[in-house]
Amino acid sequence: MFDRIANGWELAKNSWQVLKLDKELLLFPMMSGIACLFVLASFSVPLWNSPYAGMLMEEGEPPQDVLAYVILFAFYFVNYFVIVFFNTALIACAIIRFRGGDPTVSDGLQAATNRLPQTLAWALVSATVGLVPPVPGSPPANGGPFPAAP
Repeated sequence: MFDRIANGWELAKNSWQVLKLDKELLLFPMMSGIACLFVLASFSVPLWNSPYAGMLMEEGEPPQDVLAYVILFAFYFVNYFVIVFFNTALIACAIIRFRGGDPTVSDGLQAATNRLPQTLAWALVSATVGLVPPVPGSPPANGGPFPAAP
């Protein structure tokens, strides 16, 4: 167990060194956050004028029809895709640095673009897991009507 803690600590120190050398890598979490805000807006603005917004405001309960779950799944899928895409770009740059190279933001974006099929597959798995109901009889992890997203 202590070996795992030591390895984790060593990885954290190495990661900190990479960030000190390549401050531009901090752009990836920023781009991811901005893109996630755009995803949120692209789903929430159209839904605001839909019957679903009224149901949520009046009843405080989410709609229990299939379309509501399809929309929620689509939101999860697109959001996970954005997050995984930029994480992939960041990790690719870290690997380049660990191998002695000098990564650029473009290198990371190119590496993430080259892995689009894997990113789409992982987003699909993550979105699916995010909507799987909890074990019958147990409350959702977040206390709400939907299970907690990973």
